[in-house]
Amino acid sequence: MTPALVSFCIPTYNRARYLDSLLQSLTQQLADFPHAFEVFISDNGSDDDTEAVAARYMDALPLRYKRHASNRGSSANYQYLMDQAQGEYLVYVADDDCILGHRVAEIIDLMEANPAVGIAYAPWKLYDLVADKDQGQFYQQDRDVLIPQGQHQMLLDTLLRYSIFPEIYICRRNLIRTMMPSVPEQAFYAFVHASEFVHQAAVLFLQEPYYISVTNYFADHQRNQAGMGEAEHAWDRYRGGLEYVLGRASQQVSPMERIGFGLRIQEMIAQRISVAVRLRMAAQRNPVETYYLAYRLKAMGAEQQLPVPLQALRSQAALSFLLTDTELNRDVTELVFVGTYEPELRRHVEELKGARKVRFASTPSQVGSLHAHNLVLVRGTPAMLAELPQDSGARVVHEPALLQKFAA
Repeated sequence: MTPALVSFCIPTYNRARYLDSLLQSLTQQLADFPHAFEVFISDNGSDDDTEAVAARYMDALPLRYKRHASNRGSSANYQYLMDQAQGEYLVYVADDDCILGHRVAEIIDLMEANPAVGIAYAPWKLYDLVADKDQGQFYQQDRDVLIPQGQHQMLLDTLLRYSIFPEIYICRRNLIRTMMPSVPEQAFYAFVHASEFVHQAAVLFLQEPYYISVTNYFADHQRNQAGMGEAEHAWDRYRGGLEYVLGRASQQVSPMERIGFGLRIQEMIAQRISVAVRLRMAAQRNPVETYYLAYRLKAMGAEQQLPVPLQALRSQAALSFLLTDTELNRDVTELVFVGTYEPELRRHVEELKGARKVRFASTPSQVGSLHAHNLVLVRGTPAMLAELPQDSGARVVHEPALLQKFAA
């Protein structure tokens, strides 16, 4: 057999249905692939029919399958793939995405003609298979950019200029083995890896994608996407990764340039925090946590990037805190709201009340009796507090005092 020039590296775990679709796609995308290749699957100990799916494609693809006895973790599985792949070029493919075979071949030809280039990054297309809809690209470049070996300053400038997340790439195997990539917790791995790569070889950022990230695969099943979940909370790791690149460039930048890069990093992190707030709101995450995250944009002077006004997030956080704080709600069996409350807020209360009863009263005189198991929110003047039944043992919260906890 001709030794593989290209290894398509696929980590997988308990997603046989997705893997089946990917392998079917690869039989089409690689039917006329001009280079010898292998499809290398590393199964992280799946207990579904992943192994049977792989077996069905042994005759259709030059497929190599390895099943681990137990789940080694995603990072260890990735490292195993990159270390054990046999091709001279490594192409990572998630088990629920796909690639454009002709475009991969073009990139391999380009790298073969340019031996100084150790790795080629590219943006990725977003595609909804269920709706059969192209959703654009994750980031855009106006041209290809070649970063010469050792040019950390140019690398950082390029990452920030195009808001690049260097996660999708085709890499020479010898560069991977020289670099021995790991996945740090404190700094986003992709920025760290890009800095380590450029220290060893020239790095190419391509304008045109070869990779397709499938946002919606099956109408009857929605899988968890690691990237989407990470985008909700990884802004500090993103900052750490970019600051790592700046640190590697420290001998190439002046003190003023360092300040400028610091500000540009902050701008990119502000963009990512605004995305995190939007994703958290769409997923109905904890409003208190979302509020504190949004407030960081205010500190950065980037409040205008929020998807909704900060005041709205403040109100949601205050209500959520009232209804969910452990100590406020200890032994509470009934919630009482005094004042005028809009229908949307009433619906939100119904969603969060759990087993507790709920009463709404326009005025204190309509409240009736209170007891020690009541939590009361009063919306109105301080005088309304005095009109409530006294010495009932109820926990009474005045809305202005609640809002003071959450700054505008």
